Amino acid sequence: MKRWMNRFVTIAEQVWLEPQSPHVSRMRWWACAMLAMALAIVSGPARPLAAADLAELAAEARAEKGEFRTVDAGVLKRAAAGLRVALAPLRRLLDRSASGLGWRRYLDWPTLSQVSSDEFADADAGVDASLLDRLQTRFETGANGLAMPQFARVRRALDRYRRAADAATAADAAERHAEILERLASALEEAEADGTSDALEPVGLVLHELEATGQSLELVERVRAVTGRPNLLIDVEESLLAAGVDREVDQVEPVDEVIVGTRVRGTGHTIGQVRLDLVPSTSEAAFELVFGAVNHSQTRGGRGPVTVFSNGETQLDARKRLLVDDEGITVGPTQVSAKAQSTPTGIAVSKRFGKRLIRKIASRKSAEIRPQADREASAKAEAKLRRQFEQQTAGPIKQARADYQQRFREPLLERDWYPDLLTMSTSDSRLSVAARKAISDQISAATPAPAPAAEAVLSARVHDTLVNNVAEITLSGRTLTQEDVEKLATSRDVAVPEAFGSDPDQQPWSITFARRRPVELDVADDWLQLTIRGDGFTSGDRSFPGMDIWVAYRVGQVEGDSSRLALIREGDVNIFPPGFESGVDRLTVQETSLKGILTKRFNRIFKEVVEIEPLKLPGQLEAAGPLPIEQLLVRKDGWISAGWRAKDAKRPAEAEVAAGGVAAAEVKLVAAE
Repeated sequence: MKRWMNRFVTIAEQVWLEPQSPHVSRMRWWACAMLAMALAIVSGPARPLAAADLAELAAEARAEKGEFRTVDAGVLKRAAAGLRVALAPLRRLLDRSASGLGWRRYLDWPTLSQVSSDEFADADAGVDASLLDRLQTRFETGANGLAMPQFARVRRALDRYRRAADAATAADAAERHAEILERLASALEEAEADGTSDALEPVGLVLHELEATGQSLELVERVRAVTGRPNLLIDVEESLLAAGVDREVDQVEPVDEVIVGTRVRGTGHTIGQVRLDLVPSTSEAAFELVFGAVNHSQTRGGRGPVTVFSNGETQLDARKRLLVDDEGITVGPTQVSAKAQSTPTGIAVSKRFGKRLIRKIASRKSAEIRPQADREASAKAEAKLRRQFEQQTAGPIKQARADYQQRFREPLLERDWYPDLLTMSTSDSRLSVAARKAISDQISAATPAPAPAAEAVLSARVHDTLVNNVAEITLSGRTLTQEDVEKLATSRDVAVPEAFGSDPDQQPWSITFARRRPVELDVADDWLQLTIRGDGFTSGDRSFPGMDIWVAYRVGQVEGDSSRLALIREGDVNIFPPGFESGVDRLTVQETSLKGILTKRFNRIFKEVVEIEPLKLPGQLEAAGPLPIEQLLVRKDGWISAGWRAKDAKRPAEAEVAAGGVAAAEVKLVAAE
């Protein structure tokens, strides 16, 4: 799926971001743990939306039409505080930018700072909504850079503030509140009727309006509970994680110790394993890095004329627990144990006379001190094991903790991608990650996710709202040019995708994405449709109006090979003006020209057949892959769920019956490029 959906979402997003620093080595266990969060990035019958909940909420919305509350200073102060929070990252960006001073003048920074104060929000004459509207307009001019997350957060905060200020002074605020609640009730009823998530799309904007004006907050909370479930779930079996960690240890090294005052020398042979263990935990992901081994030794120790030969066996165990949650990694203390046990195999006496007596005395003495010697040997082995284990893990753990913040958490926060809900848990055999991404005017999943595939070592369940929400955050109002794509490819040292590169028959291109739903994924049983909404296009020096571009794929089989599945495009890419009704409306000459240009390019971007390949794994996990697909289900309630089985596992003889009230073929999800 990534090959055709991420063309615009991933590439366009990176145009406004600096390349990440080079890959830094890290512990094998960390590469495994990060796989669960990086693959982003299920079986059972499809369930309709919670009809009873939706019907009840629609009735509640209509019942509250006459419950408008005057917007007071408290609501305005909360809006001002939200604006101050949004201004902070923009201030940091402008402080370090060479063009920061120009941006401050353009945005009227002194006025922005003024309206974000509590004193302004508490003004006796009320907050000037027109002033807030003027400030917000400066963030909506389409100027290059305004689509960056730092600017977008301020734009949304101003919108929230403006709505509150307007409702505080508008004479028809109560009537508008009733209209908003009616829109909410209608959307909930429509979603109940058709059983899809599409009808709920207006709900996010309605909830945003109600929250901004401080109205019907209990109702808002209940609606968000129904429409705010996690929209990304990932499950990874311990066996897959361990594939990048577990390794055998077979090491021979000299022994040179002083035990009970006697110098002991010889050879030790350690045989064991380093492994990753998952620890049951419901509040975070809990891992243990474990070293378990047995050391077999052959030694000799001498005092005076006597040399005692012994065989020893030492049980070794070292482990360190790591807890991972949405804030970072917590490292527990190293726990080690060593238990040594020795067995004499012979006594040599260097004196020529009295050997029998000396050997007898030495044998008795050796037996007497053996328990003490074993305790001392255990203590020394334990201290050595602790020292070596901590030395070997300290650097990688430090790097992993830094990487979690610098490569995972901070970049997502900076891009406004960080989930508003992120939970991790582990059983004794599985790591589970649940995330939800939806900003204030968006919703997430309205139905529970299906169960993960039973035989899969890796399962990913993605609701279409995740794709749509992130696309809107990333691309809303942005302009992407051919030059941007080429610069990005150069900075990443990769080839420009053929469909995005120069075309001798066409001029360089650009697309300005719509502000609302710039890229939208809609799903039905075994169908996916991707829509790209452009507010404007250019080709060379020519400018064109907005167009909607959509393409539909069905799940099918590769022609001539029924064992291989693919996404098969239905006809050409469709390109029409927004709101165009086929058979009723007619294209203008300019629109016809643009359609021809876009059809040629987008038919190259969206291939007729996208063959689905086994999933290749990165880094230390590469040897465990590629993973064959176990199942892929596409359901009309918005869920796309995929499971991959172990590389060497056999596929069940009979195909599973899929969801949605129809038999859905199992398919392989497109591997990440």
